[in-house]
Amino acid sequence: MEMIGEIIHMAKSGRLIVKVEENTNHNLIGQALIDNNGSRIGKIIELIGSVKSPYASVMPTLNSKYTVGGKVYRAPNLNHQFNSSRKRNRTKRRKMA
Repeated sequence: MEMIGEIIHMAKSGRLIVKVEENTNHNLIGQALIDNNGSRIGKIIELIGSVKSPYASVMPTLNSKYTVGGKVYRAPNLNHQFNSSRKRNRTKRRKMA
């Protein structure tokens, strides 16, 4: 497992903010993340901040358990299927005649 960084904050939007390690390849968008137990944490949505010191915005999975200050790692399998933590219940409306 390759360490990506450390969870430093939970944003108001519901995303996790991860401080990316300096020696990490910055080609991370769409990368699945796991914790040290192998549990799914989420998926990197975007990188923010400077190139020298980037942060990753992570959309957590539905039932992910994480701790601020916890280390996150690159998931070994790139084909993880994640459910967004913001699933919408969309219903079709009938047109009134």
